[in-house]
Amino acid sequence: MAAIEEDNGIYHYKPNSGVCIAAAILFGGSAAYHFFQMVQKKTWFYIPLVVGSFMMTIGYISRYFSAKSPSSLMLYIAQSMFIILPPSLYAATTYMIYGRIALFVNAPSASIIQPTRVTKIFVIGDVIAFLMQASGGGMMVQASMASLGQKIILLGLFVQLAFFGFFLSVSLIFWKRMRSSPARFSVPVYGKYTWMTLLHVLFAASAIIILRCVFRVIEFSQGNDGYLVTHEVFVYIFDALPMFIVQAMFHVHAGDVFPVSFTARKLAGGDSEACIGLNHM
Repeated sequence: MAAIEEDNGIYHYKPNSGVCIAAAILFGGSAAYHFFQMVQKKTWFYIPLVVGSFMMTIGYISRYFSAKSPSSLMLYIAQSMFIILPPSLYAATTYMIYGRIALFVNAPSASIIQPTRVTKIFVIGDVIAFLMQASGGGMMVQASMASLGQKIILLGLFVQLAFFGFFLSVSLIFWKRMRSSPARFSVPVYGKYTWMTLLHVLFAASAIIILRCVFRVIEFSQGNDGYLVTHEVFVYIFDALPMFIVQAMFHVHAGDVFPVSFTARKLAGGDSEACIGLNHM
């Protein structure tokens, strides 16, 4: 990663420090509120989302300092990794919420993958993608391994995209089956939102994260001199803005859908015969 211009250091442009501060404030405010919601409602399965939210905040704080010291490779890698990695954590929370929805409506058989296995299968894929991207970022610190690190990050993004695309298909099939079942009307409302509202949030978040992954795949595919990486505006349009929208959407909280006594483990051990009758759909 040789310097592109003396004034801009590693960057192909002069980073906008003001936008970094604004992004850090927005992500930080959302992260703090997510932490408050999680603690208040004791929804500990939101931990990955909360961690990812604070990581994104740190990412833009790091980007601010990187803009002030554009020749610092460590600051450049730090801001890049703290911004690239959080969507994997958002995805993990999405998987866990989906499994709980399927159990909450007493319809595990409406899911083509058992709800208790959804979290395990997709989170494992998410962890693989996360570790690949993190290791690739670590390699990029060494100039001799920067190219290989970039390729590993790209491969990690492909893995994330594949698992998330499959998850979206699974959740859409679940929604289609539930939509055609009269059982959906028998699910009581315990909080401010219905389970269907929460499921729609998952759909929207999944679609946005997938589009963001596509952007990052194209960006890394173009290489260090590609059009996307040489224009800062695209980072904010196709990464910062979509990811903030995802964070904001998740303030439609599962704690406002599920009853206080709800635990996925308890329902998972329930009578499977009580599930909705898919044969009547």
